[in-house]
Amino acid sequence: MAARQLESVECSLQPLDFAFHPTKEILAVALVDGTVEFHDYSIFSPSNSARISDEDDDTILSSIAVHSSPTSTRVGSTCRSIVFNTSGDILYTVSNEGSLAAIDVNRASHHRTSDNSVLWKIDKASPHGIHSLYLMTPAHIGECIVTGDDEGVIRIWDVRTCGNVSSNTPATAFDNCMSLPKGCISSFHENTDVISSFQVDAECHTLLATSSDGVLSVFDLRKGGGDGKQAAVKSGPASKIEPVKLHPDTVQGPFRLHRRSDNQEDELLSMCLMKKGKKVVVGTQQGVLNFWSWGTWGDISDRFPGHPLSIDALLKVDEDTLLTGSSDGVVRVLQIQPDQLLGVLGDHGGFPVEKLRFGAGNKVVGSLSHDSLIRLWDASIFSDDNDDDDDNDEDMGGIDSKEIASTVAAAAKKGGNESEDDWEDEPSDDSMDSDSDSDNDNTKKGKKGRKFKTENEDFFSDL
Repeated sequence: MAARQLESVECSLQPLDFAFHPTKEILAVALVDGTVEFHDYSIFSPSNSARISDEDDDTILSSIAVHSSPTSTRVGSTCRSIVFNTSGDILYTVSNEGSLAAIDVNRASHHRTSDNSVLWKIDKASPHGIHSLYLMTPAHIGECIVTGDDEGVIRIWDVRTCGNVSSNTPATAFDNCMSLPKGCISSFHENTDVISSFQVDAECHTLLATSSDGVLSVFDLRKGGGDGKQAAVKSGPASKIEPVKLHPDTVQGPFRLHRRSDNQEDELLSMCLMKKGKKVVVGTQQGVLNFWSWGTWGDISDRFPGHPLSIDALLKVDEDTLLTGSSDGVVRVLQIQPDQLLGVLGDHGGFPVEKLRFGAGNKVVGSLSHDSLIRLWDASIFSDDNDDDDDNDEDMGGIDSKEIASTVAAAAKKGGNESEDDWEDEPSDDSMDSDSDSDNDNTKKGKKGRKFKTENEDFFSDL
């Protein structure tokens, strides 16, 4: 394996999602019974040299029954997704019953059982079970959260007005708009299946949403974007203003749908932005990475096949490198345009990898599968220390792509039959793009790509 697994944080039950605190070594986990657990993973930190090895390490700080009650007879309520706010003092959670809640992190992480740490809860935040949760900060509104449910409904929430509202609060233009819950400022019904992931651009002008119905939806978040005269396109000499197409049955509030992509005839499961926002990379059910060029939303511009099963999770390392979590249980490291498999971060023994996250300071990578563990991997191999390039090359040796591919094939054996030919570099349709040209310039100047040890080299280096 290319990366060292630090330890595994053991949860009380099977986790469905997890989130790292932005600054502290605290891990929040959403469990299948509707509760949220907080764990202290500092004892597993690579910098903690004073740690005493102990199989009975207890990392749990507290357990909050936010979407279920220990005394309730109701069954089937699960906590599906969670996300910290930018400061880390609030954790937002959603459930399969369509509820949305906020937890006071400082209060929750200092008490063994802290049910009173729930700040507010909206029981029918979405008409169906909520699957995806995302945090964004439009400049003209501030902190917002986005929810996507099992039937394609996307809602945007102004967290300043969620929860208990005084009767003296002045009415707004969005009050009682089609009976939307308090705090919901936009509701979209453009997709017909599970909303799997969200992303926004660096300026938070555009929201992207992937769905299992095979469509990528693009929304304009800019102030004044709802007048039908603006469109979500990048600025530049070739940019142009396009009319915004509205759906007659959609309550869109201050935001507007800009465009829906062509149906890709494949489930879109995960997404991340690469190449300084110029490329949108989407993982699919058939194990292919689809690429959209920013501003050209109709059809894909490129594709990168090779995964034997579905790509359920993506995690951006830098503008050219990402991690993929697949249903075959392998976490792979890929280079994007030029496309190349670099190595394997780790594997889950054949169980699907459904979530990937960076910890505080990007020191660790967490991965989630179909067991009660959150696996933590040492992320130091992704550090860009140019001063150590020569030393790293000497330690890792000259490894070509075929040798790396054979290592991956062995690690992925449990997940399916995978040939080396599947991972040969694919010609890119965007090879003439300006961003590709800049990448080629960097290559000509001697920019070195990351190399990962094979299993044999890793073994002998330890000796």
